[in-house]
Amino acid sequence: MKILNIYKKHIPLIIIPLVLTLSSAQEDDPLGLSSNTALQKINSQYGQYFADKIVEMRGLRGQSQPREWTVVVNDERSQLRLRTVRVSVEKSINEGESSKFYPNNLPTGFASSGKIKIDSTKAFQVLIKEARAAKIGFDYVDYKLRSLEFGDEPIWVLSAMNGKGILLGQVVMSAYDANIFRTVWYYRGDRGYMKVVDSALDGIRKKQLTDEALSSPVSSDQVNPKTNTGEVLQPNQSDSSNLGTEEAEVKPIRPN
Repeated sequence: MKILNIYKKHIPLIIIPLVLTLSSAQEDDPLGLSSNTALQKINSQYGQYFADKIVEMRGLRGQSQPREWTVVVNDERSQLRLRTVRVSVEKSINEGESSKFYPNNLPTGFASSGKIKIDSTKAFQVLIKEARAAKIGFDYVDYKLRSLEFGDEPIWVLSAMNGKGILLGQVVMSAYDANIFRTVWYYRGDRGYMKVVDSALDGIRKKQLTDEALSSPVSSDQVNPKTNTGEVLQPNQSDSSNLGTEEAEVKPIRPN
């Protein structure tokens, strides 16, 4: 089931097809379960504070919401201090002590469930918006909630996948205020060529070039390259067409 469709017109000699229009064909899975509902089920069955400190919360193949969540929480009654619970619409299963993390895989932190203001349904809408801007269509979403490093702020890692299980892109965002920390998109062409658009790199380049443009001296006879006139380019009017973008640029991918 295609969640976000892209209608394409294929042009010869261009590996990445020209994107003409975008539409979101969202058909929610009737058995889908939101993260908020999953946590409510856990708290109602095991106690109000059972899932207060979350190491990880995963939901796979969401259309738009996954059918099951696997949640690892802090549990002081366990030797390794962690416990795993699986939650679906039908039931919740306590799988007992978790050995996924300690001692070999140190948890990044413990996300406070009280700080989760953006649940998986709202996170999905953010992913749709970012995917449209990046001109990426996908079939389903893999969800992961964890804490921000060195703190208890919960963050979402949303992975957009195609029907063959190939990763198309990821959005990393705060589950507290929906602030987007990072977006990464993969544009695959013929013969295995791939273009990576990473906001952690492209955003830095954009800022550097903007700073350079603002610090460059402007002569009184500078010609505007767009209008071919003698109009002076003020610092805040500098040409930003080459400053990079955090949205995906769909261009042909050519071999080295």
